[in-house]
Amino acid sequence: MTVIAWLLRLLFFLAVLWLALKNTMPVTLRLTETLRWDDVPLVVVMLGCLLVGMLLGSMAMAPRLYRLHRRAAAVDSGEKRTRSAPSAEVEVGGDRLASVARRAGAVAELETGEGGSATTRR
Repeated sequence: MTVIAWLLRLLFFLAVLWLALKNTMPVTLRLTETLRWDDVPLVVVMLGCLLVGMLLGSMAMAPRLYRLHRRAAAVDSGEKRTRSAPSAEVEVGGDRLASVARRAGAVAELETGEGGSATTRR
C-alpha cells in the first residue's frame, strides 16, 4: 500500500514539474482593478495556487483530525484503565450477562434452601 502511495506522489510531482517547465512565460497577475503585478512567471502563479489550495485544505481538515485525535486518545486511556483493573470489569460484565440470560429464559435462578441445598426456580 505504501508503494502505491509513493508512486502516486511521484506521479503528482512529475506532472507539476512538467507543467512548470512548459509554462515559464511571464504573465500579468491582476488581483483587483488597481493591484496587479507585471511579468510574473506563470510557474510561480501555478505553484502559489497549489500552495494556497494545500493550505486551505489542511485548514479545512484540521478540526476533524483534532477531533479524531482526541477520540483516539480517549479510547487509548480507556484501554489502559481496563488493563489496570480487569477483575472489576469482568464481574460487572458477568453479572450483566447472567441477568440477560435469565431474562431470556436460558438460565434458571438458583435459590438456596434450608440446609444449604440449591433448588432451581423458574
